[in-house]
Amino acid sequence: MRMHSRQMSFAGVALALCAAVLVPPPAARAFAEDICYTEDGAPAHNCGPLPPVCPLDDPDAPVCGLQAFAAYGFTLRRPLGGRSLVHTDSTYIIARSVGFSERDAYWIAAYDEATDLGSFAPRDVDGRLVPDADSLTTQDISGLVRTHFATGGFLFHFLPTMRGPSDAQPDGLSPDADDPAHEVMLTHLRRWAMAGPGSAAPLCTGGFTNPGADGDYATGAACYGDAEPAQIHGEYAVETPVAIPFDNETGEQVISGDVRSGQFDSWIGDNAWNARTGIYLHALGDRISHRACTDAGTITPPSPDRPEFRIDLNKPTCDQGPHAIRHEYETGVDFAGLEPGDRTTEAMLSMVYDELVAFAQARGTLDERATLPATKTALVSGGLVPALQIREPVERMTAVTEVGCRAGVGQFPGTPTCLA
Repeated sequence: MRMHSRQMSFAGVALALCAAVLVPPPAARAFAEDICYTEDGAPAHNCGPLPPVCPLDDPDAPVCGLQAFAAYGFTLRRPLGGRSLVHTDSTYIIARSVGFSERDAYWIAAYDEATDLGSFAPRDVDGRLVPDADSLTTQDISGLVRTHFATGGFLFHFLPTMRGPSDAQPDGLSPDADDPAHEVMLTHLRRWAMAGPGSAAPLCTGGFTNPGADGDYATGAACYGDAEPAQIHGEYAVETPVAIPFDNETGEQVISGDVRSGQFDSWIGDNAWNARTGIYLHALGDRISHRACTDAGTITPPSPDRPEFRIDLNKPTCDQGPHAIRHEYETGVDFAGLEPGDRTTEAMLSMVYDELVAFAQARGTLDERATLPATKTALVSGGLVPALQIREPVERMTAVTEVGCRAGVGQFPGTPTCLA
């Protein structure tokens, strides 16, 4: 017990130092890139594999947490970066399987990944841009990036609920995207994405609108405050109680530089609806990925004596050690060995499948076979889930690609050619 206490103290100090030196502010990484590239053209490698000595049932293991945090801090500095087989390839395969065209599925997946990176262009297994990369590169949406606190981008990745401190915690493995009273940002984004280009539905910083018809802060006709913005003040844990404060103002969301959300459709162009869909799916995935933190976190609305939104993510389950370990649980490990609450990859893929069915139906492209439970089970539980558990990264990428090949939807650009 004494040794464990010393380890915890060491890990806490080291994590705080890492946050200050390696990754200022700490990395908000959900379904983080698992496939990383090198500049010398070597095959892709794991961005942050779980060390073999680290247990699957203890995300609070202090030394493992320090190792995981340092690994992801290093990954952020890699020139070629990487991509997530969960956000990108899996989203593409599911979108194609439920009825989206090859073009639409690609751009949904590309903007899903760009929500983490700011912009996305596909690379092959050796890190080389694909031959037609220029035509497959997203517009810049860096205002939504996970580490951009000043633009409100952070809040697309960490989505706490609006509730009182004594209210029951939500179930972030199955968040309710139709609960504007509590799942403010998630509901707000879904409404904006589903409405499509040219709609009047706003996209607001933090998801905060003027009160909607039922008094919620997610579904109003305009961003909160109109001409007089309110402050958004938050705290995000480094190692509790040490936290990073952040401040924003309500209003239209920053998309890129001076581009605000009211200009989103013209900024993105022909792929605006696909981009909206991908951004929402990313936030949904991150709500599930970060559930240990955001289930405990809270949003407090303005009151007469405190006219600001308060976001409290200074919780032990938001600490950077457990946070990083849980990302290493998301690919390359045996999901059956995880605690039920940490099986986020399976939960995310299941909900993304259901949401893509709903979006395909709304856009008139749904393949009715996708509504059969057996179709979903074969693709997700029988295909993507076992493929994503493979530890070796090139084998994992190949296995995910083969899931799409067997489903008849082909491969994501840059991935290995279908064997059959």
